[in-house]
Amino acid sequence: MLYSSTVLARNASSILAHISRLPAELASHPLLFTLSTNAPAPSLPPLVSALSSFSSSGSVGCLSAPTHPGAPAAAPIVCSLAFFRKEHAVPFRSDIPGRPETQVGRWHAMRRTGKERTQSGEVELTEDVEWERIWRPRPEGNVVPPALEGLRKKDVHTIITLTDNAPQGLNDSLSNFPLATKLGLYCSSTPFVTGRPYTLIFNGSVASSGAVGIALSAGRRPALKTVFPGLRAITPPLKVTGSEGNLVNELDNRNPTALLVSAIEKSALAGKAAKDDQFYLGVLRDGDLWQVHRVMSGGPSRGTMALDTETAPGEGTSVQLFYCPNDAAAHTIPLHAAKNTLSFVTAPQCESALAGQGEDTVTVLEDTFLAASENGFMLSREDEMTWTCVTPGAQARLAW
Repeated sequence: MLYSSTVLARNASSILAHISRLPAELASHPLLFTLSTNAPAPSLPPLVSALSSFSSSGSVGCLSAPTHPGAPAAAPIVCSLAFFRKEHAVPFRSDIPGRPETQVGRWHAMRRTGKERTQSGEVELTEDVEWERIWRPRPEGNVVPPALEGLRKKDVHTIITLTDNAPQGLNDSLSNFPLATKLGLYCSSTPFVTGRPYTLIFNGSVASSGAVGIALSAGRRPALKTVFPGLRAITPPLKVTGSEGNLVNELDNRNPTALLVSAIEKSALAGKAAKDDQFYLGVLRDGDLWQVHRVMSGGPSRGTMALDTETAPGEGTSVQLFYCPNDAAAHTIPLHAAKNTLSFVTAPQCESALAGQGEDTVTVLEDTFLAASENGFMLSREDEMTWTCVTPGAQARLAW
């Protein structure tokens, strides 16, 4: 990462002034940017124009969430910028289709079966056909976004994306770069801001769907770290002894939903947990929290636990159950990020007042790119299957 900064200001004019003061030599390098949705509507066109037109090597961006949602006073506008050396960075746009969001309890659509597709591409209609996998849109062959076609698979070490809510096709495509760390931010929802479900910007052109991003080759490979503040463990580590699709059927050969209910009672949460509080299943690797999946539903009688993920952890995986209170104060996004880092954060689901009210105050976090979204982020560490994190306050950080 050649240069980065995150600007927080109540008035758009302060952000425009910051952009105008950027070193001129940065203009020849690709730019990644995010701009928070609480910017007053009249200020969005000049801000997006200033950001998009700065670099002659291409720019990618999106509208994101404020870092102080639900603040008593109007939250500041947040604009984050990161420039990457043009010799190492390739901006790209993807319109590869995804698929609808995960449905609760998709066991019938996700059975693991034998070979169902013949060499000619025809499908054998066996009893346990994975219908969802058959019907979903599929990229043709090993298609990748056009801008990435000339890259050597072994050279790409990091891919950063900004995406709508259906990135599955792109994720399948990016699996062509198996050695790369993939980190993506789900764009904030913008129907009441721009009239678009999501707002992505590629070289000045605005899109409502798909994804934009930057692929990095050569240069220093950043280290990826995840943190999950606010999570409270309510069980000891457990082993998955049965799972199918997005369902966990057994934990330590026991009913997983009954285990969760028992853990809630033992941890004295039964009378404290609010209706909107969330519970999560965390995947452990070498004792560290590696992945976190939201518990969507569960039935004590049947025992299955549905997770907000494409595929539940497999048998033998070490996991743990966690509780996260629905308290915005507990999910404050830290503004003291380490230098030379790019961080994506899951913002809590709450409304924010428009900026531009009261006396202007400006904070500039140099050498830091910090972007948030109420829709979370996704990541894949090399051979890891891409997964989505919607835990409020959770953060994924690339450090150079």
